[in-house]
Amino acid sequence: MRAGLVFALLPALWAGALPHVVRVAPLGGQAGTTVEVEFRGTGLGRVRAVEFDTPELAWLGATAATEKSVKGRVRIGAGAALGPHRVRLITEAGPANTRLFNVNQFPGVEEVEPVTAIELRPQVVHGEMGTLADQDFLKFRGRAGERWVFDLQSMERGGFLECGLALLDGEGREVAYNEDQDEYLESPRLAVTFPRDGEYTLKIDQYRGPQGASCEGDCGYQLQISRLPVVTGMFPLGARPGSEYRVTVYGEGLEGTTGAYLRRARGAEHYRLTFPYTMPVDGRDGEAAVVRAKRVGAGREQVEAVFAIPAGARPGLWRLWLETRHGAAEAMSLEIDADPATVDGVLLRGASRHPVQLRAGEPFHAWTLAAQLGLPAMDTVLELWSAEGKLLAEHDDLMSGQGTVIGNPDSSLYYLPRATEAATLVVRDRTERTGPGFAYRLHVGRGAPGFQLLYQPEELAGAAGETVEIEALLIKEPGFEKAVEVWVEGHPEARGRFRADQHFGPSGDGDNINIPVVRLPLRIPSGAPRGEYAVRLRGRVEGEAGAVVEGLSTLWIGPQRNDARRPLPGPSVWVR
Repeated sequence: MRAGLVFALLPALWAGALPHVVRVAPLGGQAGTTVEVEFRGTGLGRVRAVEFDTPELAWLGATAATEKSVKGRVRIGAGAALGPHRVRLITEAGPANTRLFNVNQFPGVEEVEPVTAIELRPQVVHGEMGTLADQDFLKFRGRAGERWVFDLQSMERGGFLECGLALLDGEGREVAYNEDQDEYLESPRLAVTFPRDGEYTLKIDQYRGPQGASCEGDCGYQLQISRLPVVTGMFPLGARPGSEYRVTVYGEGLEGTTGAYLRRARGAEHYRLTFPYTMPVDGRDGEAAVVRAKRVGAGREQVEAVFAIPAGARPGLWRLWLETRHGAAEAMSLEIDADPATVDGVLLRGASRHPVQLRAGEPFHAWTLAAQLGLPAMDTVLELWSAEGKLLAEHDDLMSGQGTVIGNPDSSLYYLPRATEAATLVVRDRTERTGPGFAYRLHVGRGAPGFQLLYQPEELAGAAGETVEIEALLIKEPGFEKAVEVWVEGHPEARGRFRADQHFGPSGDGDNINIPVVRLPLRIPSGAPRGEYAVRLRGRVEGEAGAVVEGLSTLWIGPQRNDARRPLPGPSVWVR
């Protein structure tokens, strides 16, 4: 990729200029196999290559190609990291948008209409909903006392299907049902112990409410059927480089755990990338470091593991996995952070209290990580109290609402003290819930409110000498009310300004989110050779010589409300 040009925005803006992938089918394949994969979309005919975020995934070439479909084979290495990976199709006209392709540990089968008959064994069923009327059915025989997990993965794995799972017995009676597996993920999961021997049907049915997404696009899914444990929480949620990390994992079906490992999170694994965010965000995939547990002890409802975190472990987001007799079970994310002042807490018997020191005129900032790391229910509230019992400041959600983009219940409290004094920072759950699953990470700093920059989509194209338009989106942190100047590095014509009074947050009806937007004209230099160029969108508070904020590009999947994002490194523009 060449350096020195510019970067990117809105999906409809250049829909005819570059290829666009709507669906990858199936959504993944088993490690150590070669699978047939189809890319569906527009402008796909003259395919040159397919790029993945790891050399463990390799495109073996196209077997068929039209403007709306490219079919070919993908070789999946036996050592490929489990979970979602980024994939991008490259054509003669330029690169398409990035999508997700998942590496699975179990064999895959294709769903068929009207009913898919399967043997109940560990496997991944790949399917899709063609219309809003579509329903899928799996039939199998269950044995009394056996525990099985049916985990339907879509929005967090590259599709946007919102649906429910219902398990029916041979008489059509409902044995179990789930619509949302937790308060964040809207994909369902059922962990079931069969009450008796017999024939069972698993019904997959779509949500058809007023905000339901039309299943005419990427309503694909993969249903993982396994006997893996289900993780519901862990503590602590982070560690420091060079330290010993003792972690307790909570859940059910954990008694078969034999080992555990930590893996540096890849860009595609940033499941909880909401806006604003306080989690560490890093879209790079170059370091796939793995740290294995020194000791593991397992019971039915919890696992104790001990890790030696290397001194050179790169701070940021990591992922914990459990090794069990039934396969590898994904736990949740954790933060490796070099700041010794970071506190790990858990609400076992009510709110937690942390002493802090305020200094007159010096900004005080405290923020939590909980839901962003994968906890299903925790909704932190931060309160700052004086020694005399006066409430000085309070903060609840980074962004109210639900969904994979705007629902962020973690907290970020800013306060400018008028006096130097000792104070108490209180962390509680919004509805006063407690228990071992209500863990959090608490950071304390001295910064003032700031902002984040976002631009979309990743694919932008133009001819040499042409002027294209970039959209910069301003994501305000709580309490930030200043003007912001933005620019594209190396392009003096591509400059703009956000006013201090532009609103970021839920709309009046609470159903959408208002995000300030500035459009920046960008002129591609005359004579620029055809190809892909790296670009940088940057911003800072107007009139201040403070830190420069780097714009973040994202992989964006799905329609409004059901969309999901992942960070992307190295935004670019394609010169035709």
